[in-house]
Amino acid sequence: MLDARGLSLIRYHGVNYLGSGDFRLNAVKFQTAAGLVDGSPSGTCAMNRSAAQLNCSYPWGSISVHYGISNNRLEFAITTKNDSPNPLTGLFLEPLSIRLTTKPSEYDGNTPILADNIGEPAVLKLTFGTDALILVDEDPRPLMIGFPFAADRPQSMTLFPLRINTGREATYPDSLPAINRPIAPGASDTYHLSLRFGPAAMTRCEGASDVYAKFKARFPQQLRWKDRRPIASLILGTTAAGWPMNPRGWLLDPNIDALTASGIRNLRRRILDWADNSIAIMRRMNAQGMVTWDIEGEQYPQPTTYIGDPRLFAKLAPEMSDIADAYFEKFRKAGFRVGVCIRPQQLVIEGREVHQATATDPAALMIAKINYARQRWGATLFYVDSNGEPSNPMSPEIFARVAAAEPDVLLIPEHETLGYYGSTAPYNELRGGWTSSPPLVRELYPGAFSVINIADGNIDANQAQLTQAVADGDILLFRGWYSDPNNAKARALYRAASVEGQSADGRGKLAQ
Repeated sequence: MLDARGLSLIRYHGVNYLGSGDFRLNAVKFQTAAGLVDGSPSGTCAMNRSAAQLNCSYPWGSISVHYGISNNRLEFAITTKNDSPNPLTGLFLEPLSIRLTTKPSEYDGNTPILADNIGEPAVLKLTFGTDALILVDEDPRPLMIGFPFAADRPQSMTLFPLRINTGREATYPDSLPAINRPIAPGASDTYHLSLRFGPAAMTRCEGASDVYAKFKARFPQQLRWKDRRPIASLILGTTAAGWPMNPRGWLLDPNIDALTASGIRNLRRRILDWADNSIAIMRRMNAQGMVTWDIEGEQYPQPTTYIGDPRLFAKLAPEMSDIADAYFEKFRKAGFRVGVCIRPQQLVIEGREVHQATATDPAALMIAKINYARQRWGATLFYVDSNGEPSNPMSPEIFARVAAAEPDVLLIPEHETLGYYGSTAPYNELRGGWTSSPPLVRELYPGAFSVINIADGNIDANQAQLTQAVADGDILLFRGWYSDPNNAKARALYRAASVEGQSADGRGKLAQ
């Protein structure tokens, strides 16, 4: 039902869930030559009941809200027209607030419940008693939506304003991305959202099956990687140690001579012995292969430590030009896959200044790096470093393109959103609290998996979760250059999960 300022009722199972139906414009911002300026949030609104549409006029333009009902859904389309001479770059709306029957289980009393539609559908669930409400952004374009706080905290915590914004909301955590969705002068933009009610057991994927189906059509499940045995992480150096004779930090030894002919011969012997030791550890772990993070050495400090460009290894670390081929060959002859670290940026050296430059075509750059490592060393495992920020990774479209061009490799990106799981096996860390691929991932992409680094993580405290993760197909990444105590625990997890080797579906039995 409607009134002069918006909604007057949201009823489901005989209960009115509307807190306030008044539509509010909290703020609007424009980009001018002088910088970002505020527009007026004051306007006049009128309800067209026959069209179920609220029309609001402002000094700079207009906003209309069209309301509709379809089965268990309240749908609304919000159209903003910018009649000003400047781009509208920040819009902060509050279409309504909801009042639930109990505090939703998803709300901890502090953390905002928000989604941004960057890399995955913006779908949020609030569960209260035997029912649930799902907020859905129907469009794929970026938009921040959600329930940032309970207006009645800390008492009952059942009253939640629904807020929508572009630009950056100053009161939200800095880790959230800014929403770049400007409205040009004379142009308009429409946001399509819905509130969907259902039983508490309804998952987000079930409640928004139409939206997720469209998303999966954009990012289909391309990855077919049957082998789920563990992978060894191998790190040959240490970062920016400043050792005069060992500037790349090889084998963490300041006494290594990597600059003279005799020193390089000794380095070759030591690295190949180091490889033999790693092979023995990998055999005990029944590993499928290894990734070497730093074949180019670690001469430069963060954030450039891992070069991620195997094409440059001989230039950056000339002492490795006669070692790297023999090094990788040892692992291949032992029956293991090999891999390296790559980055979607291009290393730039200008005198003493070194940095990773943004690539105009990061997919093409990664494909070139992969092809070099495949052709030279037979590499098929690729950790992808620095693919954006944790809260704002690169578009999954970039990785879908790489996977389509390189269907026989495993891409392990450092950061991810939901769309990554269609074409990659994202990297995460046990020490950061990661114990399994999320349920939504497994629901949308059956057979998808993560690569979980167990280094310095507490396996004992997470044994049940990790055992189930391994049983479900996640891969554990372990330190392969020394006998890390977590390695034996990882072997025990594979045994407990009865995932002990490679079979037709990549899951079999580990040698006892």
